[in-house]
Amino acid sequence: MRSAILWTLAACVAGVLAQAAGSPNAAGAGGVQPNPPPPSAAGVGGSNPSAFDRDGRPIANAANGGIDINNRPSIHTGHQPTRQLPSLDEVIRREERRLARPLTPEEKAELAKTLAFLKEHQGHEAQHAEMAMILLGSLIGSQIAIMAWKRYHAQSFNMATLLGLWIVPMGIGFNAGNYRFVFVWTLFSIANTYIVKLALESPMQSSTPKIVYRWYRWVYNIAYIFGIIGYSITMVAVFHIPALFRITDIEGEAVVFETGVIMLFYGLYFGTLGRDFVDRLSDRMALTMGYYSRTGFPRKHLRDHMCAICGESTAKTIEPTHTLNCNHIYHEQCIRGWTIIGKKDVCPYCKEKVDLNAFKKNPWDTTQQMYLALLDALRYLLVWNPIVFIVVHVLFNVFGLK
Repeated sequence: MRSAILWTLAACVAGVLAQAAGSPNAAGAGGVQPNPPPPSAAGVGGSNPSAFDRDGRPIANAANGGIDINNRPSIHTGHQPTRQLPSLDEVIRREERRLARPLTPEEKAELAKTLAFLKEHQGHEAQHAEMAMILLGSLIGSQIAIMAWKRYHAQSFNMATLLGLWIVPMGIGFNAGNYRFVFVWTLFSIANTYIVKLALESPMQSSTPKIVYRWYRWVYNIAYIFGIIGYSITMVAVFHIPALFRITDIEGEAVVFETGVIMLFYGLYFGTLGRDFVDRLSDRMALTMGYYSRTGFPRKHLRDHMCAICGESTAKTIEPTHTLNCNHIYHEQCIRGWTIIGKKDVCPYCKEKVDLNAFKKNPWDTTQQMYLALLDALRYLLVWNPIVFIVVHVLFNVFGLK
């Protein structure tokens, strides 16, 4: 059940990214959505006698590849790829006979666009195979390169991932005209820039770690709520619950589904972005405080009853404290921010392994850990996958492949 939920969430985010990237399957030119014909289609109309009966009605069988059964003109009639495509006038006459009514100017324009698409791609089977090989090779090669980069230069990889996660989706959304996402991204970036500025100050105020962790905890909680609500709405639409209870029709369900996917994407994206920012800032704040070092010994000696994260006393405070297995004492808010929000699993001072189960006080914490694991898994999908497809698109243009 858990894996099914994770895979469904990942599939929904992939769909939103494909739509934001302006996938050619999303809509035709001018907002017209033609019936999607196979690239190998050719020989429409009278070239396939078995596709129609003597009265011009389509025969839906396996031989003709499936006929459009809607009350709309269609150019897809299961033609053979080696035969000549008909003219536009022939297609219009055939469709008027099939539908028993004259076609509107919009329908004729749609047929003209579809016929032009078929003529452009007729006989391109070898080219399509070449494009598939380029795509497959790019996916495999990029995965190997990313794994090698992450293994041998983890710091630069993490920084590049953070910048890519911050900038790439915004660029895709702006290019696709999704100004609502750009507006929300801008508001987040303004507030987040102020938090980053506080975390990068030197010397750093002792209250800064608490402020930083409190901000990213709020970001995470809001993203978590949006993600859960979006997933629930999406599942309601998938199982046609509004239509079953006559709340709305099928077209209304499409709006419900789109709303759920958008909320799910916002929750996953900003949750992942906040996770990556606080991961980088946690190291920086601990290094600035002096009680932490990535390698070797810290610059400062940690005295008894001193929190190594914020540098304040744990004895002269009313804040709850938490003692790790290594007997180092921290403010509970500080150590929970370091481990759960900041993705660290070691003591900031002595680097002894921390038992994360000790921080799970209720089912909410367990669910949060599952959601955090999902956000980490989506990083490649949100950052590197769009970049790989952009590179593939550039290669197609360089080699003149369409």
